[in-house]
Amino acid sequence: MSANFSLDNFNELMNQANQIITCGPSCMQQNKSQQLEQNYLDAETNMVNAPQQLFTAKKEFITYTKGENGYNQYIDSQLQEKADEIAKTYQTKINNDITKIKTQLKTYNGLLLNFTNVYDLYKKYKVENAMLEKKLKGKTSDTLTNDRKTYYEEQGINNLKFFYIIFLCIYGFIVLVFLLSIFLVKTSVKFSIRIVIFVLLVIYPFVCYWIFHLLYKFFIYIKSYFPKNVYNNL
Repeated sequence: MSANFSLDNFNELMNQANQIITCGPSCMQQNKSQQLEQNYLDAETNMVNAPQQLFTAKKEFITYTKGENGYNQYIDSQLQEKADEIAKTYQTKINNDITKIKTQLKTYNGLLLNFTNVYDLYKKYKVENAMLEKKLKGKTSDTLTNDRKTYYEEQGINNLKFFYIIFLCIYGFIVLVFLLSIFLVKTSVKFSIRIVIFVLLVIYPFVCYWIFHLLYKFFIYIKSYFPKNVYNNL
């Protein structure tokens, strides 16, 4: 046996020597590189085919042990699990959207209530300022009364400017929120009606002044027929 072993070793050494002589180091390096590349491609092919091989093996095992009906039941259970998972995902998304919409509606209602209160206060100061201005013009003969009315007039104007700025900011913010809600909030109100409401909200600040101005003139005109008392505020 040792003689055969020595002869085999001798033959292998001769083959390696022949390869070195005939191929050379660069050739052997190229052969090694090609072999490694082929090994990589074989491994990649096995990885691609592995899922299909797994599926086939599982099918054959279940069909052999439980029959065709058992395999069909297994497929049905897998599909049902995937359907339940998809339904759960969509239900979670729908619940989150509903919660978000409710929060936005609550915020909008709060802003609308604040806007109504500020606007009522604005109208109050506007009427009070107009009445104060009218009284000041009718009582120029009394210096003390004029000084007091001048003070109230300046205070009313400053308050009116302050609340007017607040009103414009809040009103502009509400109009913007309403515009966003037209496209983001789902509601049963028709889109055309929401657009009409938005247009009315936009043009309202430009026409409300003339409406109140006409009402104020009519009020002053009616009031001018009543007797005046220059001492009613002393």
